[in-house]
Amino acid sequence: MSSTKQKSKKRGKRRTWLMPQEVVVWYVLPAIRRELTRVMIKKKKPQKQIAKMLGVTEPAITQYKLKKSKRSRGDQVNIPNKILVDIEKAADVIIEAYEQNDSREIYEIMTREVNHLIEILKDAGVICDVHREHCEGVHEGCKACQ
Repeated sequence: MSSTKQKSKKRGKRRTWLMPQEVVVWYVLPAIRRELTRVMIKKKKPQKQIAKMLGVTEPAITQYKLKKSKRSRGDQVNIPNKILVDIEKAADVIIEAYEQNDSREIYEIMTREVNHLIEILKDAGVICDVHREHCEGVHEGCKACQ
């Protein structure tokens, strides 16, 4: 049994059909938010501010902070270490915009940074890996995510 099939058995039932966009919304975006949350916590930002910066609720931030469990959020994607540097840079940009009290532009800046991170993950093949892991209909040579 391949390691992808072993991982998906541990995580639960694989879907027969899953669009790449669904992979981003259900798996990749929560993982990005989880990592942004971790960076912001390291930078001593309060949970309430992190929620405002990322456009999510405080309970969502609590779930991003949890270790892998049924209640954790964003833990189904392992982001490669080399991309964590880009996530730290994005967090710095978002924090700076928030601290400049630019409430009209924080959403636009956060969205632009998250979209950039999605593109980096796509270029690195991470989205394809997640797609293969969670969808039975995706074969090894699939290029749907690219």
